[in-house]
This record gives sequence, C-alpha cells and structure tokens, in this order.
Amino acid sequence: GRMNLGVVTLNLPRMALESAGNQEEFWNILNERLEVARAALVYRIHRVKQARPENAPILYMNGAWGRKLQATDDVAELFTKKRATISLGYIGLYEAATVFFGPDWEGDTIAKQFTLDILAELKRKCDQWGDEQGIHFSVYSTPSESLTDRFCRLDQEQFGTIKNITDKEYYTNSFHYDVRKKPTPFEKIDCEKDYPVYCSGGFIHYVEYPNIQQNPKALEAVWDYSYDKVAYLGTNAP
Repeated sequence: GRMNLGVVTLNLPRMALESAGNQEEFWNILNERLEVARAALVYRIHRVKQARPENAPILYMNGAWGRKLQATDDVAELFTKKRATISLGYIGLYEAATVFFGPDWEGDTIAKQFTLDILAELKRKCDQWGDEQGIHFSVYSTPSESLTDRFCRLDQEQFGTIKNITDKEYYTNSFHYDVRKKPTPFEKIDCEKDYPVYCSGGFIHYVEYPNIQQNPKALEAVWDYSYDKVAYLGTNAP
C-alpha cells in the first residue's frame, strides 16, 4: 500500500474574492497559490525523508508499510518511485464559481466548465509535480469540516459579509452541489458526476434522502441511475 505524506488545502473562494470577479486575475492568483502549495508539499516530503526507521519502528522496521527496514536504512526508499502519495486539497468550488456566475450556476454549462477547468488545472499540476518528485501528487476533495468554517470566517473578516459566499458562515466541501437548494438525488448525481475523474486523492460523493422506509424502490432507483455515472456513491438518510 501507499502512505500519504500530508495535504495542503487551497481556499478557492478567497482567490475568487481577491480577483474581484476578473477571471484572468483569478487564474493568475491560482497559479501563484499553486506554487506556494507545491513548496509546502515538497517541504513535507523532505522533512519526512529526514526520519530514521527507529523513529517509527512499527511503520518502518516491523513491516506495517510492506517493507522491513534496518535501523541504518534510508526511509526515502519507501517513498520514491511513487510508492507514497501527497495531496493537494481544495475547498469552496461552489463559492468560487458564485463570485463569477452568481449563486445558481449549477445549470450553466459555461460556469460548470469553469469549475471543471479549475480541477483539471490542479490535476495537471499534481501530475507534473509527481513526475518531478517521484512521489504521487494527488488532488484531494477535502472534506474537512473545520476548514470549511475556518476559511469562511477568515474571509468574512477580510472581505465582509457577502451574500451566498461568506454570509453562510461555511464554505461548501469539495465539488458538492449547494446543499441549501436541496437537490434531488438525480440532480445531485448529474451535477457532480464529472468531477471525480480529477480527484485521484479521494472524494466523497453522496446523496441525501427523506425518510424512505416505506419506499425502498426509490433507493433502488437512485442506485440504478448512478450505476454507470459514478464510481462510488454514499447514501445519507434519517
């Protein structure tokens, strides 16, 4: 198996707010932040490589990671040739697009393509960095509840209360449909199905239902609908 060496998560709404609605400026800012993220991730790699097998004997010496090193061995041999991963995360794809296209952009093909282009650029950079470092860099659809609140709070302090962005007091995880709209499972699947291809570091794709204890066929219908559209689908029900 592979060990993940950590994650650095991008605050996409902040970049959009800093661009003041100028898409060209947004891409400039994104590229700058990507270089910062790359430096942080590479620093993590170098720090982990400084470890000695005896620092974590279960992991390095007792085979927890598929190899048993001696105390004098170099732990770096367990990371290179893409045996390890390190992740670039992101939060607030919905809010970032809202800056440019308004809060109801999910049905706008141009807006949707804009969001896909963002993830495609993250994936392109990660692939490039992975080839340079010999470690698999992956795009991670960050599910962190603490960051969704923290990033939004920090941006509210800097940019003020902005309708449909900082006024909610949270940013939307990953590539998720705006939960306030209460989409049907079918709408949510159709909107989100195009994003996971860029998320080699993992993602959560789920749909929500009302109480369907008396209607199990509804659950089966969604499963059937999603069968050839998504690789993995979670189910949330009361």
